[in-house]
Amino acid sequence: MEPQDNKKPKELCRVKKAVKALIMQRPDGMTYPEICNRLQQDSIFLGTYRNLLSLTSSVLGLLVDEGAIPCRGEGTPKVFSYAGHQSLN
Repeated sequence: MEPQDNKKPKELCRVKKAVKALIMQRPDGMTYPEICNRLQQDSIFLGTYRNLLSLTSSVLGLLVDEGAIPCRGEGTPKVFSYAGHQSLN
């Protein structure tokens, strides 16, 4: 059995790849609620929906900071799109 600390980076990486893959499929971008709903529907995330919301928010913040996922708008209608210049890692 893996220690809890080792599972967190793996789950974060998995969700990060899944979010980027989802956004790449939608050229017009996706909102935060759309991303969370798709992750939950596709059974990509095994935790609770509340944990999914938190993890997805963190992942989106990282991707925006990295410049991989541009963001436009404010609040809930904020739209995330794929910059297209980086790999899925």
